[in-house]
Amino acid sequence: MGIQERKDREKLQRRNDIIDSAEQLFFKHGLGNVSMDHIAQEAELSKGTLYLYFKGREDLHYAVVNRGLDLLNEIIQRNHVREASGADNLLQLGRSYIDFSREHPGHFQSMMLFDASSFEKVDKEQSLKILEPGSPLMFLIEIVKTGQEDGSVRNDISPEKLAMILWSHLSSILELITLRGPLLNYLEVDKGSIIDAQFEISLNGVLSK
Repeated sequence: MGIQERKDREKLQRRNDIIDSAEQLFFKHGLGNVSMDHIAQEAELSKGTLYLYFKGREDLHYAVVNRGLDLLNEIIQRNHVREASGADNLLQLGRSYIDFSREHPGHFQSMMLFDASSFEKVDKEQSLKILEPGSPLMFLIEIVKTGQEDGSVRNDISPEKLAMILWSHLSSILELITLRGPLLNYLEVDKGSIIDAQFEISLNGVLSK
């Protein structure tokens, strides 16, 4: 192994170690209660070293979000059936997203808490990762396109628009359940049934009649 290759590997390892530390603190204490000083202490690095790798807390938050997207993508790809119709794979993708929210609640909450103001502060090159081919959002668009081509999904609305409608509807109901669970308990509303009902309503709106 050459000197430069070793340095690159060490740099990548340190970056991942920093993300590990931020992730642990975000999940344990909540994003708003964690500072760069806390992360530096957890990672056993100086604050200055952190800024060599990340511009600020928003960049670190986005790095954790990207890890969550990778995990979500693994679940989606594992459950995807190439031979199935677009509509069937939309249903399966929705179930995969629900599974992700239950299996990785910390990553799901990090994604839900990453708002537009945070997105504006991250490195522009990094921010475009969500639009890379194979990302969950782009894969959803491709499934919608497949459904429009095989006739199982309505084609009077662009696939990008339909994909964003489905994504936002399911994200909203999962966010309600994850972050507002006590309210549903107070109203004695079953969480599982409300997810199923919301997703059925959303999906019925995009299926071909």
